[in-house]
Amino acid sequence: MPADAPAPAGGRARPRALVTLPDVAWPLDGGKRLRCAGVLRGLAEVADVDLAVLHSRAPEDVAPVPPDVAVRRWTRTAPDPLPRSRAALQAARHALPVHVAAQRWDEVREHLAAWTAGQQYDLVWFGGLDHAVALEGDLAAPVRVVDCDDVETEKWRAYLRGPATGVDRTERLQRRVELPLWGRVQRQVLGWADAVVVCSDVDAARLGGPSTVVVPNTYPDPGPPAPRTPPAEPVVVVVANYATPQNVDAARAAALGVLPALRALAPTARLRLVGRDADRLEDLRGLPGLDLVGPVPSVDAELAGATAVVVPMRFGGGTRLKVLEAFARGVPVVSTALGCEGVGARDGEHLLVREDAASTAAAVLDLHRDPARADALARAARALYERSFTPAASTGAVTRLVRDVLA
Repeated sequence: MPADAPAPAGGRARPRALVTLPDVAWPLDGGKRLRCAGVLRGLAEVADVDLAVLHSRAPEDVAPVPPDVAVRRWTRTAPDPLPRSRAALQAARHALPVHVAAQRWDEVREHLAAWTAGQQYDLVWFGGLDHAVALEGDLAAPVRVVDCDDVETEKWRAYLRGPATGVDRTERLQRRVELPLWGRVQRQVLGWADAVVVCSDVDAARLGGPSTVVVPNTYPDPGPPAPRTPPAEPVVVVVANYATPQNVDAARAAALGVLPALRALAPTARLRLVGRDADRLEDLRGLPGLDLVGPVPSVDAELAGATAVVVPMRFGGGTRLKVLEAFARGVPVVSTALGCEGVGARDGEHLLVREDAASTAAAVLDLHRDPARADALARAARALYERSFTPAASTGAVTRLVRDVLA
């Protein structure tokens, strides 16, 4: 702690923080978990941490904390959500988005009240907007920070601007109705939080507010990329956690749009869909040239054998860890502008930005036929990653923020 920081409650040598996270911080096998790990690592540098993981469906036989991060203690609770009809009633009654209203916050509060009984905290770090709006009156501390890694209003505006074809009409109507409700939630949180954390300067400008602070998404450094051997045929890879609607939409855009356009130019081209919850894409299995790979122990082999990583995102928030993952490993990227938003990458220097299936396919084929250009993009992207997106960037941002708000 800096010399001018106030003494923590009870005169302890280090401040004590209660942290809620929306997912486990270990193993590091998804974008949300990577962010959770970065936040937890930064907090543990400057505070004694009590960690509560809420609503994560990760296996319970693995500790949710990276082996090299020390926390005082941790707990997990994941009550089953309300049935859809009851969740809709709760949402209407309390003017909340269904995602927030559907959770059994009463059971979460009961669990946390017993777990934190008799404890005093100098800081509460809420790991999401839903945590903040549901638990703000129940978790007490002099300083309160909210991690808003997705600006929900912007995410759903992009969704509603997107193509309506192939989209559930009921869900689209729900998102339209919920858009002002998310705006209300964001304004409320900006009103009482001592700091609201976002993952990029772009999101900071969108959310606004004098207490908004950037803590970037980062990716563990795999080391300098090995020289690449281009595959004999064009191979594109989409790596994602397919539990989220934006990633399912991107995978479908790749399979139903990019892949046919690419195979029209190169009939032996293949698309590989890699990541957790790929069973949500089971109906795509059997498409010509498609490999529904699913989860893998390591993405190294998948990325090493790819012509390019494709990120055909049409809606979503935050910064895409799949872009940073490819940058760190020296793999060329072809992305929509939304897919690479917030990382400061420039079209033609660090990656190729393409907005439709035909131009994305043509860009992949150009990279396949011009390895020197592909290598130049990958080298520039790796340099950008080293400057701004190694784990030290998020750890440093969190520790500076905690010191500032406690002071």
